Amino acid sequence: MQQYDGTGAAVEPEPPPPPTEPPQPLIPPRGPRRVAWAIGLFVALVVALALGILLALLAKNVLLGDDSGPSQGASHAPTLAPTPGISVSNHADPNKARDQAVRDLLAQRSKAVTSGDRAQFLATVDPSDAAFYAKQSTLVDRLDALKFADWSYELAGDGPGFSPDRARVLPDRSVIVRVRLTYRLVGTTTSTDREQYLTIVPRGDDWLVASDTDGSASGLDTQRDLWDLGPVRTLRGDSSLIVADRRGATVAEMQKLADEADLAVHDVDEVWTGEWSRQPLVLMPRSQADMATIIDSDGAGLAQIAAVTTGAFEAGLSRGDRIVINPASWKTLDALGRRVVLTHEMTHVATRSGSVQSVPIWLSEGFADYVAYRATPVPTAIVASDVFRKVRAGKAPDHLPDSADFDAARGDIASSYESAWLACRMISEQYGEKKLVKLYSALSDSAGPGWPDETVDVLGVGRRQLVHDWKIYLKDKASN
Repeated sequence: MQQYDGTGAAVEPEPPPPPTEPPQPLIPPRGPRRVAWAIGLFVALVVALALGILLALLAKNVLLGDDSGPSQGASHAPTLAPTPGISVSNHADPNKARDQAVRDLLAQRSKAVTSGDRAQFLATVDPSDAAFYAKQSTLVDRLDALKFADWSYELAGDGPGFSPDRARVLPDRSVIVRVRLTYRLVGTTTSTDREQYLTIVPRGDDWLVASDTDGSASGLDTQRDLWDLGPVRTLRGDSSLIVADRRGATVAEMQKLADEADLAVHDVDEVWTGEWSRQPLVLMPRSQADMATIIDSDGAGLAQIAAVTTGAFEAGLSRGDRIVINPASWKTLDALGRRVVLTHEMTHVATRSGSVQSVPIWLSEGFADYVAYRATPVPTAIVASDVFRKVRAGKAPDHLPDSADFDAARGDIASSYESAWLACRMISEQYGEKKLVKLYSALSDSAGPGWPDETVDVLGVGRRQLVHDWKIYLKDKASN
């Protein structure tokens, strides 16, 4: 099974510029007043008055844009020398200054993670919230168990506003920012993107991270990873990288999973001829609930799923694909079942690496099962038992499975997988395995017209004929 992965923001109004401090009054020296001093003061006052009148006229003609008088149409205005201590330049945009400070803060966090500098990372955290500071301290300790080839943040804009209760306890100018975290572990080519909503607060001359949960009040949650949920360890296979919650998997179990993932890479290469990284990332969380958190799911229907490939399409290419194990279901499988599941998911990783558009879901899931069962000696009657039972009961499917048929939250999805698998096996038997692979490649290539027209170019038959042949194939196999 595979899963595909801004917001508006309340921006605080720009504070008005601080009022210009008026010049201090002229204070005469202490002691007896002298005539010379009085005359000098009178002259100074007259000059000041004349200068004030001149400045007022200039202000009218220049600063207020009055077009009366001889300066009309002039290409430039007189330049006034600034009075010491008073700035006549425009005030800097405080939001721009804040954003730059936030970018510097995020760059510091990035450098701290990739260099393993715990103190530098914690220097970016607001210490006034002891609970959050403790969580960040635990997080950086967990990250130390991993090796990142890249860990970088991008400021994507402002997040939502604060709730009234939260705003009352935070300093003025605090803000929630939307941040895109991109990371890649050493030993994989998988760059994963996660969206975070970080509360940034001013503390003296610094800006610091004070929370990553304030966006939740607006339904905007920070996306979590395995290391956010518990302590982790890694294990490197010949091809694969396994990252597991150390509370839920022993080193021996991780080694077994790595061996099975390496075998799945081999099984996929037996069929799929396209280029792909062959360096999969496999995550094993502690529980099904943790799996749901990692894949951004509400958990409905996950009990039917032993593993899932999750990632995103960005700019026409798949990005960040990794396999996430469901430990609750995984533990119920024997060696053959685990091989089927991992090869199925590994097929998604391989085929999506070069896809620029999604193929029909029946082909995506059916082809993944085709590759998986091709490598294992499981009888057809066992693999397709659910759909065969429906066919024999006169409830044969009348259409190739669509997205609704693969929605685990709506009910049993076993027969949908079986129907899709049989459609791909029929194509392979009647037209050849190379044609099946070619059909998948054609439908995932944006240069092609897409489903269903590509079936004519590749197979020589249209969608209607293909569905008709598949229905007959189902009845024939169910009757044997």
